[in-house]
Amino acid sequence: MKNLLKIAAAGFAASAAVLTASSAVADWPERPITIIYPWPASDPTSVVTRTIGEMVSTELGQPVVINNVGGAGGTIALATAVSAEADGYTLVSNWVAAQIGAKLFNPDLPYSNDDFVPIAGIFAFPFTLTVAIDHPANSIAEFVEWARAEGRTINYGVCAPQSVPRLVGEQFMTSADVPYNPIPNGNGGCGGDNVTGLLNGSLDVSVSVVATRIAFEGQIKHLGLLTDERHPIDPDLPSAAEQGYPIGWGDNAFGWGGVVALAGTPDDVVARLQEAFATVLTSDALAEELGGMIAMINYIPPEDFTVLWSESEMLLAPHVENVLRSGN
Repeated sequence: MKNLLKIAAAGFAASAAVLTASSAVADWPERPITIIYPWPASDPTSVVTRTIGEMVSTELGQPVVINNVGGAGGTIALATAVSAEADGYTLVSNWVAAQIGAKLFNPDLPYSNDDFVPIAGIFAFPFTLTVAIDHPANSIAEFVEWARAEGRTINYGVCAPQSVPRLVGEQFMTSADVPYNPIPNGNGGCGGDNVTGLLNGSLDVSVSVVATRIAFEGQIKHLGLLTDERHPIDPDLPSAAEQGYPIGWGDNAFGWGGVVALAGTPDDVVARLQEAFATVLTSDALAEELGGMIAMINYIPPEDFTVLWSESEMLLAPHVENVLRSGN
């Protein structure tokens, strides 16, 4: 009888624990949720994320606060996030630059893909092949023809030494069989020395982003997107693939970003977050709120987002090895 009483008591305690945990999840969230964001508050993607956060807060009934933690190409934000409790109250904006690229260049960073649970893919920014306005080429195909005819190594601007634009660009240059000398520019990222070098003649071509055409209006031209398809950010700009030089990487050729929770976050909490972000990111209300900036949004469901992580890691790794071997 005593044993039966012990078993019954144990069973009751276990049931009570399950009910308590279920109740706690049902009450979640009970306080504000923080998204650790790796770029400055003035960055356009930060502004868009704040808008998304406000709409997600309506879905969840609690404020969503954006905490900008910049530095070291986004790695400080991810390193900060993984030290938090896995309770759904701390999320992090995970970009390919920090989660995949930086980790490949520096395996000692204190996080990996396994530390994160996908909530939603949000952003996708294409990279461009860019030249000075007076360059004889007016398309990617014409550039390749020009570069091969030059009979020399092409000086090629690659934003920062260890950057995703560099890796995507080198995939293009290699597949197009163009001999190149990478010139990393630490000042101003893809829009600083990486562009002014085109104007002073120290660079023949650069990987850049669509927005630099606005900042350097009338001085540079984009020959095309280093993608396999066109992008709504500039639907008139043709992709490399349609000009005969496919990158072959699909979404992995973008500078992508999204939101993740920490591994160990309760499944029910993760599901609520995933549902809330999906509702907002696919809503007409968000499109109306963002206007033209909606072109930044490329919603990727959680299961596909994790596939993107592993694919990006696989595709970028060989180019990282080449960069490390070159010492440049």
